[in-house]
Amino acid sequence: MQDKTVLVTGATGFIGSRFCREALSRGARVIGLSRDPQQALKKLPGVEFIGNLDALSPEQPIDYIVNLAGEPLVAGRWNDRRKQAFIDSRVGTTNRLFEHFQKASAPPSVLVSGSAVGYYGPHQDEPLGEDGVQHDCFASRLCLEWEQSASQFASLGTRICYLRTGIVLGAGGGALSRMLLPFRMGLGGRLGSGKQWMPWIHIADEVAIIFYCLEQSALQGAVNATAPNPVTNRQFTTALGSALHRPTIFPMPEPVAVLLFGEMARELLLTGQRACPRKLLESGYSFHFSELDEALGDIV
Repeated sequence: MQDKTVLVTGATGFIGSRFCREALSRGARVIGLSRDPQQALKKLPGVEFIGNLDALSPEQPIDYIVNLAGEPLVAGRWNDRRKQAFIDSRVGTTNRLFEHFQKASAPPSVLVSGSAVGYYGPHQDEPLGEDGVQHDCFASRLCLEWEQSASQFASLGTRICYLRTGIVLGAGGGALSRMLLPFRMGLGGRLGSGKQWMPWIHIADEVAIIFYCLEQSALQGAVNATAPNPVTNRQFTTALGSALHRPTIFPMPEPVAVLLFGEMARELLLTGQRACPRKLLESGYSFHFSELDEALGDIV
């Protein structure tokens, strides 16, 4: 990364902020796209923030793009307005990136673009590599459209990796931050049957995999960014309770989850995917955290 220039969308987010700090420490020049550059700069000094792509000259050389922008999917019930925001913040942002670099003097050599294991939709127990079958549901269609938007960069000669990320675990944000309070109060429990798979990844591996994708020229297309040992929701619940030394005796029945969270519960909480990082393992990536107990012990 030394002396490389990387453009990051979603730079102030849970994953993006950690990537930016690490990229700066490796000697990269980091340009962040933010709706509020001044506030973003307070959070990430050293990053050069711009408010829109018009502020980026077509002659400005960009070596890499890391495209992580996207409204959070699990912040509450879905409705038509929120679904459109999910689409605009992902697909719309990626389309605007392509439109800009279509006119640029030199295209980026690599694009690492966000996606999610939600691409596969609900599955049972079969392990899913990157060639896993897609199911028709909103989350799956959203990921497909996001990846299709990013695929436009292939016409510029850019190598593309679609990062199909699982549940990112880390301190100070992400899914785990929403779970900690009820679990610490002893109110945690499985969701529904607890049999649904939860493909997870430690934030340290998520960031390392982004760098790995940027640097490994043979890696392209879909990449499952998940730990090699996914767990079921029941197993995750037990492991988190154990890490916090708290009981996990208050399950949330499926009807209650659906009543509270609607479609989001049916697509993200009560179903899952046994996603496996086949491409990463075959290419030689070495995980920092392969086991959930290890990962939670590091975080909590």
